[in-house]
Amino acid sequence: MLKEDFVIQSTVRRVLVRSHIEYSRLTFGTVKGVVYLQGIFEVSRYYTDGSAESMKEFAMKTLASLEKKIRSIPGVTDVNFKFLNWKKDKGQWIPKKEIED
Repeated sequence: MLKEDFVIQSTVRRVLVRSHIEYSRLTFGTVKGVVYLQGIFEVSRYYTDGSAESMKEFAMKTLASLEKKIRSIPGVTDVNFKFLNWKKDKGQWIPKKEIED
């Protein structure tokens, strides 16, 4: 791993923790400035009224914010998301069908 990739990787981990994202169900890595995130995206702490719709909206905003924060890390050239429960369609994050645990 290049030193720059190690620094990016450490910063991504810090962003995930500070954004209250459950990163234990995610795998992520960095290769030549490209950040790869895959797995199941979950927010560990919601700041909503508890309704399903507001929680979904909060998760969508958290994903958009996460993408923006990772792209702004110095040295990041691209970000590749492969979440099992969310997908990006026409610039918007939308949930996929519910996943059985």
